[in-house]
Amino acid sequence: MLPGDLLQWLSLGQKTGTLVVSNKAVEKKIFFKNGRVISSASNDPREYLGQFLMSHGFISEPELMKGMQVQAESGILLGKILVMIDVISEEELQRLMRMKAEEAIYDIFLWRDGDFRFDDDALPQQEMIPLQVDVTGIIMEGTRRVDEWQRIRLLIPNEALVPAAIKHVDEEVADHLNFDDAQRTVVAAVDGKRTVAEIVLESRSSSFLVAETLYRLVREGYIELRESTPEKAAAVAAQTAPKVSSAKIPAVAETPEDEVSALLTRAQQALRGRDYEKAQRLLKAAENLDPNHPKVRNAIKGAEAAIVSDLRSQGLNDARVPTVAKSFEDIAKMNFTPNEGFMLSRVNGQWDIGSLIKISPIREPDALLIFYRLWKDGIIAFES
Repeated sequence: MLPGDLLQWLSLGQKTGTLVVSNKAVEKKIFFKNGRVISSASNDPREYLGQFLMSHGFISEPELMKGMQVQAESGILLGKILVMIDVISEEELQRLMRMKAEEAIYDIFLWRDGDFRFDDDALPQQEMIPLQVDVTGIIMEGTRRVDEWQRIRLLIPNEALVPAAIKHVDEEVADHLNFDDAQRTVVAAVDGKRTVAEIVLESRSSSFLVAETLYRLVREGYIELRESTPEKAAAVAAQTAPKVSSAKIPAVAETPEDEVSALLTRAQQALRGRDYEKAQRLLKAAENLDPNHPKVRNAIKGAEAAIVSDLRSQGLNDARVPTVAKSFEDIAKMNFTPNEGFMLSRVNGQWDIGSLIKISPIREPDALLIFYRLWKDGIIAFES
């Protein structure tokens, strides 16, 4: 069932409950009451409230870190904390929460595949900021984005391209182009060095919003798209499009089911040997073969939990403060994936691992593995 048809069915049926949609590692929950969307939740860090507020220029990384510390100590919702300390008004918070819920749903329209289920009359027990989101409007905008995405991909076929300014985009130009706060954050991240993938991270925005903004800037003659170095392109590809072929499936695997089973078995072996990167590659390969296979999903969840637990036991706990152990000149010669570059750029000798993960748009298992690789390679160090 297409997302638009599914949402329309729930709306017309005046359903109350939780729609759970999942695609690979991402799971989203959309809460309905009498056919209207009242709230949403997601395990994608880019869709957390703090990240969304940063993408719209309302808070900085240090402010988010402080707000999350207060939240951990008090148990008060982050949005309410930010209202209490006058970072944002109640009205603005409501508007942005509604926008965040809408953006999370729009993203589903661009998924190539996924699973869903609807839990009748199931709504979360915890406190929610109630929203009233128009389902018909969401369906219309989601459908528009599907069509727009096809046009954008003709100009921006991958996220390894590097946008570079031809003409300066000042506030007057941004106003003329009717850019909102999130699009202005994207513009500010364009420096002629960052790839599209890195701009997605830096701006905390969705791939669609970043690509749509860059598309308009190219069409209006304000930026051009340049090819990145082969090394940088390979680093982006390694993160965004892992290849099934890298896993070398044994010849005895004759059917897709056999291939998946063989990959999962090898991933478990790699995990037992603490070869985390190999385990991830094998799991990604299995995921590419059959993204919604129950065994694959369970294996990935189990492997991630095991990796996090193991890395914590090896000393990568939240309280440890990383420092950069190599010179800027040495680091400039290295090639990092967008996620690695993002995390490394935040290492300042003051923020601990827990804080760095909280302010990043990167999932905890992936972030911990980045710290592990950087530590293992001698790029970062910890005080003894």
